[in-house]
Amino acid sequence: MRSCSDVHDLLNEEGVDHEIIHLPSVSKTAQRAAALLGVAPAEIVKSLIFYLDGAPTLVLVPGDATVDTVALARELGVRDVTFARSQDVLELTGFRPGAVSPCGLSTPLPTVADPGVFVPEVVYCGGGTTATMLKIRSADLDALLKPRRAAVAERG
Repeated sequence: MRSCSDVHDLLNEEGVDHEIIHLPSVSKTAQRAAALLGVAPAEIVKSLIFYLDGAPTLVLVPGDATVDTVALARELGVRDVTFARSQDVLELTGFRPGAVSPCGLSTPLPTVADPGVFVPEVVYCGGGTTATMLKIRSADLDALLKPRRAAVAERG
């Protein structure tokens, strides 16, 4: 299983400035992570795994949003959008659900990001465990992942 050390090592190898933050308690939700970090939920990046016409895909949305699966299907031209089961998330990413980092997945996955992910200058992503978060500049996250941008976030 992957951990925050894998995330840290990968980003060091890539020369990407970042910080692994150890939280005072476990956090499996974006809202809880935002509260523990003292930041707005929009500064948190959710890393979610979906199957798009059967192909596993990493989908990133701001922490104050959910994935609009209708928009995801429309934007990517797919017919079937399915949220990955917990066991699939672990198998595909190497991370437990609630701890998925967009960086250092055990299996490289195509990535889709809502443009809102890159609005804050600095964002906080899953750090590889439920008690760690990755602090990274959103521009660096964009350059590292090279995601397809698509308006897939739904708020409220």
